[in-house]
Amino acid sequence: MNILIIGSKGFIGSVCYNFFKDLDGYDVYGADVVTEYNDPNYFLIDATNADFKSVFRKHQFTWCVNCAGAASVPDSFIRPEKDYLLNVNLTVALLNAIREENNDCKFLQMSSAAVYGNPVVMPIKETDRLAPLSPYGIHKKQAEELCELYHKYYGLSIFIFRVFSAYGRGLQKQLFWDLFKKSRSQQHFALFGTGEETREFIHVTDIVNAMSLVISGNQTGFKIINIANGSPITIAAAASAFLENIEFKGVFSFEGVNRSGDPLYWQADTSLLKSLGYQQQISFEDGIKDYCKWLKERG
Repeated sequence: MNILIIGSKGFIGSVCYNFFKDLDGYDVYGADVVTEYNDPNYFLIDATNADFKSVFRKHQFTWCVNCAGAASVPDSFIRPEKDYLLNVNLTVALLNAIREENNDCKFLQMSSAAVYGNPVVMPIKETDRLAPLSPYGIHKKQAEELCELYHKYYGLSIFIFRVFSAYGRGLQKQLFWDLFKKSRSQQHFALFGTGEETREFIHVTDIVNAMSLVISGNQTGFKIINIANGSPITIAAAASAFLENIEFKGVFSFEGVNRSGDPLYWQADTSLLKSLGYQQQISFEDGIKDYCKWLKERG
């Protein structure tokens, strides 16, 4: 089985690439914007003007997993055009290359729970209303709509993973990375919000395990799947657990004002994911310990 991982040098993409590369029966290729001299199964891509047609024509992949794209809500407000190019334009370039050159290649698109915005009802189901709060969320929604279009009109088999709050070794953005940086330079700092907001944290290992269930099953058709564990935790509790493991001796508080683009409460319905055979392997407690160990090792 030939698999192409787009964004193979990134946080989720690198874990995905290494996971499948270590399995028998998989010929794994990577693609990213970073130069790689030692891997023959690697393609250097242009982040804003990539042409994948020759790659798909030559190799005829069984699966393409799109882990690439911008992944910062705050940055999407500052650089919306860049966010659009990386989250929408890149996706349609991949879909079109598959349509023209490798029509039987199945496509796994990494989307985001940001498409939901502030849900009206919880737990959030895949069929619930989408109301994104940021350019990032809007662009992820647009990419999903393109995926559905290419399935409906061109017959591509496409699976969309709406990933909630991913974390683990290698993550250098979002809440925990922000806490890490603040803890190294300040003895007292404040975070956005009240601390009572909730998130669904899922370890990158469990995300890749979910990928494996879909890819190894070689499923076809079109499906959108929440990628979470159905176990919300408050930002205050998550931050406390992280700072305790990082051995922070200072004090933190909350400003009481929410940042633009940040939802208030998330809790995912994971019935569809569990129906595929998914079981959580990394608890939040163990995942945070391991992530903090990696951060401390880096200095």
